[in-house]
Amino acid sequence: MISEYWHHMVQLLADAGAPSYAADDLTADTMAHLDDMAPPKGGILLATSEDGALLGCGFIRKIRPDAAEFKRMYVRPKARGLGIGRRLFELRVKEAQRMGCKTLYADTVKGNTPMLSMYEKFGFTYIPRYPENANSPELEPYLVYLRRDIT
Repeated sequence: MISEYWHHMVQLLADAGAPSYAADDLTADTMAHLDDMAPPKGGILLATSEDGALLGCGFIRKIRPDAAEFKRMYVRPKARGLGIGRRLFELRVKEAQRMGCKTLYADTVKGNTPMLSMYEKFGFTYIPRYPENANSPELEPYLVYLRRDIT
């Protein structure tokens, strides 16, 4: 699932004019740092079908005692349009609240219309790059940064 996510994101980055990235390298990096997004530092939410097939994922990474960052949300193409993305989004907000967070941060690639629409629907506002953002500063021209208070 993470490999599929990165292949999708690498294409979105290329479409936005960003430098070329290897999806396999980004997948390996995510897996090497999975502890940063697993409890107790974060949360990993998975969506499955009734027969157990993996349909989607969404991660949370705590970046301060009172704030978390949404990361790696992906729904497989065959499962899009079923409300899975919205449900993963809602559950990540609830998980962040359970973790004691008052503010959520996120980033996505410019032109990623489905994610930007979802962030807007959930009350996120556009902001400059936040200090705890895990992406390389060289990606700043190709990303959008967002914030939402959840108090």
